[in-house]
Amino acid sequence: MSKKKRMMEEQRAREEAARRQEALRRPKQPTASWRKLNNRGPVPIAPPSDFIQLTPIVQPIPLVPYSTQLQPLATFEDDDQYDDIY
Repeated sequence: MSKKKRMMEEQRAREEAARRQEALRRPKQPTASWRKLNNRGPVPIAPPSDFIQLTPIVQPIPLVPYSTQLQPLATFEDDDQYDDIY
């Protein structure tokens, strides 16, 4: 075996040993298992409620305080003085 191959084998062995050590240090992941339950008897079911309350539908209502139809609209006049100063 050549020197280069031997060094690669040694490095691979060291990496594998490091991986094994890391796996031993890490906590084991919980496992889940699925199985079919044997339901020989009646299965209890909650009876439906007599009164069902749905979630309320909220619609926003635009309210503008202190406005009447007689009140003039707010307008802005073009001030040329502003453009001259800045």
